[in-house]
Amino acid sequence: MKQRPKLLERILRKSLHACAATLVLWAGAFSHGAMAADVSQPRAVVELFTSQGCSSCPPADEILSGYAKKGDVLALSWHVDYWNYLGWKDTFSQAKFTKRQQRYAASFARRGVYTPQAVINGRNHAVGSRAGEIKSMINQYERSGKGLTVPIKAVLADGRVELSAQSDSGDATMYIVYFDKERTVKIQRGENSGQTITYHNVVRDIAMLGMLGDSKLNVSLSLAELKEQGAEACAIILQKTTPDGTPGAIIGATIIGGLTS
Repeated sequence: MKQRPKLLERILRKSLHACAATLVLWAGAFSHGAMAADVSQPRAVVELFTSQGCSSCPPADEILSGYAKKGDVLALSWHVDYWNYLGWKDTFSQAKFTKRQQRYAASFARRGVYTPQAVINGRNHAVGSRAGEIKSMINQYERSGKGLTVPIKAVLADGRVELSAQSDSGDATMYIVYFDKERTVKIQRGENSGQTITYHNVVRDIAMLGMLGDSKLNVSLSLAELKEQGAEACAIILQKTTPDGTPGAIIGATIIGGLTS
């Protein structure tokens, strides 16, 4: 019976320490006027190269939307510009997104590009409307240990996102990809004339953050500066690249949401 007061004291002390630690984390995430943000680790990356002017793309856009809504896969919608001459200019298209797809074509030893094209973990591709094939590739990479094998640690503190990654699998480039979670467009001309389509995880921009070699890579980002980009969310990806910029396998990814909340 004499042991109970001491036991209760120890339990109370541990509870107070746990509460204090939680308060410190909350304070770090919201101090200095920082925006609330949330961080998640996806199990795969699916990039869809699509266009508002392509009549074959809406089914692929819908498949990508499913992955985006579920959230366990980093689903990115890259809108290319080579359909723009057919009467409707894709409102999200950028030439550099087309360039990214062209570089993937080189890495896959393809002569040209096509839409809709889904690229899985930067390693292989499939027609974007073939849901079963895309799912099979995701699962295959997970089972084989060739998926996202390099964790990207993201810590929210003092109004900043502190990123760190370490790998012994060779050089890789860390990129930040800004995207909007949902955008609806009424298409007035072209092959999809008259349709109103809702797109998910629409990429707005991509930028390089640094190179990961044999040593650990640390990057510090301001939440306020991320907010100034105007995107609803962003993703951090680690991707192997050749000296000429040809993209290769994506070996790590982290999603940072809630930038405009």
